[in-house]
Amino acid sequence: MIAVEENAVYPVLFTVAGWEIRSYTVFLCLGILAGLLAGWGEARRIGYGWRRIAAFMLFVLPLALGLGLVNGWLFNPDFYTALAHSRVALRGGLISFGALVGAFLAGGLFARVVHEPLGRGTDPIALVLPLVLGITRIGCLLNGCCFGREAEGFGTLYLPGRFGVWADRYPTQLILMVFDFLLFAWLWKRRTVKPYEGDLTVSFLLWFSLIRLVVDGLRDLPVLFLGLSLHQVFAAVTLLCMAALALIIRALAAGPRASRRRTRPD
Repeated sequence: MIAVEENAVYPVLFTVAGWEIRSYTVFLCLGILAGLLAGWGEARRIGYGWRRIAAFMLFVLPLALGLGLVNGWLFNPDFYTALAHSRVALRGGLISFGALVGAFLAGGLFARVVHEPLGRGTDPIALVLPLVLGITRIGCLLNGCCFGREAEGFGTLYLPGRFGVWADRYPTQLILMVFDFLLFAWLWKRRTVKPYEGDLTVSFLLWFSLIRLVVDGLRDLPVLFLGLSLHQVFAAVTLLCMAALALIIRALAAGPRASRRRTRPD
């Protein structure tokens, strides 16, 4: 039986002088702060000065947050309903897909401006993004957003959904949080032995899009195409593009090795 409980979720952590401090905002800020600190340390390790690091952060953050917000509007069905009535409904919160596009776009543009390889601008972003997203998922859980659909049996937990309605659900926020932290740990270990600039970016997008394709299938999202939600379509396109790019890079890397073997004297 589903029950509606007061204070079932905690969208507002506390109030200061009449201002509501919301859970999602708090953990989003904590995630960004943790990502900035981790990124700062990595940038110093590879020899960047503090001015370049600060410029990079100021270049990336606005575009990432801005496109994340725009993506929230575009992924909200109310946006299109309002357009049909010649109105504009700008609400929906931040969406990670848009934030990723903004962050990687900014990183790539920054690399071009300072005349560095594209991957050198996007790899630091790929490295810290899982940490940012993992911490932000705590805010999603407290806020009651990004919840899984109701289900029964193994793998479900009694969790709140929209409007604080508790039920047995797929714990999508927790699944994504654990995955993000594991991905961050793996990329952090890999950062010193990556085979080429851009490897962290390709690896991140491959794993992120694959997991989102699966986990978003456990959410109660509107179906758009072939039984997939808009989130899953975006994840599927990203997965296919990154898989193709990874195969091309592997083939290009194998070419010179094969040539060296053929020309090696007996």
